[in-house]
Amino acid sequence: MDMLTIGLVARLYGITAKTLRHYDAIGLFTPAQVGADNLYRLYAPEQLPELRTILFLRSMGLSIDSIQEMKRNGTLKDADYIKRLLQQRADAIQDEVGSLNRQLHDIHRMVEYMTSTGGIPMEPKVVEKEAFTVVGIAWNSQSREGDIPTMWGSFIQREHEIEGKREPKVSYGICIPMDECEDFTYVASYEAYGEQPPAGMTKVDVPAQRYAVFTHKGKTESMGETYELIYGKWLSLQGLKLTKGIDFERYDERFHGPESDSSEVDIYIPIE
Repeated sequence: MDMLTIGLVARLYGITAKTLRHYDAIGLFTPAQVGADNLYRLYAPEQLPELRTILFLRSMGLSIDSIQEMKRNGTLKDADYIKRLLQQRADAIQDEVGSLNRQLHDIHRMVEYMTSTGGIPMEPKVVEKEAFTVVGIAWNSQSREGDIPTMWGSFIQREHEIEGKREPKVSYGICIPMDECEDFTYVASYEAYGEQPPAGMTKVDVPAQRYAVFTHKGKTESMGETYELIYGKWLSLQGLKLTKGIDFERYDERFHGPESDSSEVDIYIPIE
């Protein structure tokens, strides 16, 4: 049987002879023969798959101690065990990739925000809006269950139950501040004439008010940045003063869905 020298094996796998000597010294991967006179390490061809497995597991981050334990208990040559181990590692890598993608997404959003804060401020329309009534599903910020996007999903499933819609293609996100605290109630709704709201829904009378109207463009996930710019920069630049009242979002035919970059939503901010 032709034997393979340590130099040849090292070259086959892109490692050093020093690595192979170390594996031999710790009993992880030993040569088939050692020359009696020259102490040259020689390896049998059938040993190569085991070395490939060891090197692959090391490249996946497995410690030498763990690989040695696998060799001792016989799982280093157990194909089913190796496959399960690799699948676990693949799942862990997938989780890491997902986390990194979320970080990358957040970095891009922050760059866009920092760019927009240094750009041209949005000039709002100032309108006097008459009182109107909406009917929809409410979510309170004190609630420990759900959130606003989840509530919108529930509302969309039930919006057909609302009778007397004034504009069937226009929906509202009404934000009602609670007295003397930081909490609020948000209502996904339609303007409607119906006297009695469907079970589990609520009716809100929005009073007449003067508003500054800004237009958010893009995905709804970045709407928080638009609100921040409105309250932190744009209102003061226009010399407008906030007043206590109900603010709301108006979704019409320009809204193409929460994930659309081309969506537009009008934001109404109550002002003096």
